Amino acid sequence: MVKNLKKKSFHKYLLCLLTGMLIVGSISVYAVSTIIDSKEVSYNNENSNGSYDNVQNSIDELYKKYKDLSGEQDTIYTEDILNGADPVLGDGMIPVILDSKGTVKYANLYTPWYKYEEKKWANAVILVKKPSKQYKTGDTILEKDIESYFVWIPRYSYKIWDLGNYDGYQENYVNAQNEINSIYQIKGKKQIIDVMFENKNTSPSTKQEVGLYYTHPAFIAFDVNGLWVGKFEIGGNENNIVVKPNVTSWRSVTVGTFWNTMFNYKRNLDSHMIKNTEWGAVAYLSHSIYGIANEVNINNNENYITGYSAATNTNQGSYKGESGTTLDKTQPYNTLTGYLASTTGNITGIYDMSGGTSEYVAGYVENYGIRNYIGIESGLTESDLAKTQYFDKYASDSEIDSYSKRILGDCTGEVGPFYKYYERQGWDFNHNAWYFDTAYFADASYPWFLRSDRYDDGVLASQFYFERATGAADGGNYGDIGSRLVLAVK
Repeated sequence: MVKNLKKKSFHKYLLCLLTGMLIVGSISVYAVSTIIDSKEVSYNNENSNGSYDNVQNSIDELYKKYKDLSGEQDTIYTEDILNGADPVLGDGMIPVILDSKGTVKYANLYTPWYKYEEKKWANAVILVKKPSKQYKTGDTILEKDIESYFVWIPRYSYKIWDLGNYDGYQENYVNAQNEINSIYQIKGKKQIIDVMFENKNTSPSTKQEVGLYYTHPAFIAFDVNGLWVGKFEIGGNENNIVVKPNVTSWRSVTVGTFWNTMFNYKRNLDSHMIKNTEWGAVAYLSHSIYGIANEVNINNNENYITGYSAATNTNQGSYKGESGTTLDKTQPYNTLTGYLASTTGNITGIYDMSGGTSEYVAGYVENYGIRNYIGIESGLTESDLAKTQYFDKYASDSEIDSYSKRILGDCTGEVGPFYKYYERQGWDFNHNAWYFDTAYFADASYPWFLRSDRYDDGVLASQFYFERATGAADGGNYGDIGSRLVLAVK
């Protein structure tokens, strides 16, 4: 009996077995039995004339029975709905399946290890340089051996619902807190985003017109079938970055330090700081039928620990929201509450896209006028900035309400129109029309885009939040700003 055979070894085993039986003599009756996942499979053929063709046919028929029981495929698994935009694994990347508690298993590429139609996104990990053991398909991978987690965002086009051609905002004055809360509950113009997956061999749809499908520019920039996006905010330090749950987000460094460290992380995998358009690609997919289709829960862990989610009894409906470190305030990614902070509403998605830290993205306003915040003071050089595919560049005359300067797909102008509410304690913010998150466009004085928002900003934070950040003399070195890693594997 043979147990848990792989396809090739199973095929060779039967071929040798049946050929040997032919040599011994004519076969009138033969039976082959094997155990597959503790299920017995038997095949009997009483009509064989002993020819090679009959042996081969017997093998093919029996192997079909084997596949039916084992779930194994003839070829590497793909999902029809992705239209050829299935995950592309680079050197050192291991496909994995996470169970509901976060246990990581080495996935079998010949069986379904992702199902976007069921909101189960593909995950992969990169191991530390010296893991404690060698892993193979089916093994549980120890958390201590994992350096970084990534989630596959398949290439897609989306149906344009709004061209985002907004300049300025409507002003409103509110005084009572209950009036503010009422406004926040309106939740504006949000809608399910119509997504259609495509592969890089499909001619991109580039016409910008409401009602037409438009290939998301994040995929065109690198000519890829998808992007591997860091599952969590980046952690570690300049010498050893990690992307993991339950670690402290890396903060308090310049834009240039973030950018250069991520750029040099894995050049063979085209690693880089997430761009503004790439953030938009994740946000849009999250609000489609393939994602949570809602605002993700805020990570309100005030110690900046990755993967956390606000407990359901905390108040996140106003500014500021409740935060903390205890389980009555915030819970980890591998819990029912934790899933609400994922882009899928389950453990397969991307976390920390609301709260945790605000995140620098590689999107900036070109400005070489009075203040050159972009280059020297941010820690970036002219050579860095010349790498155009790694940056989204915005018009030098952009201002805080120049929403029409958006790059279609970056999840800024398209979530308009925009409003300003003058709120309690002297606070006032620009808001988008989807979830009333903060909505400030970058400008010459504050030229870098931020996404996500910090852990205690409550209603202002989500995957649709965008804000401007200074590149002042300290290079944008702030204790509440982190970033995120992306791989563009071809």
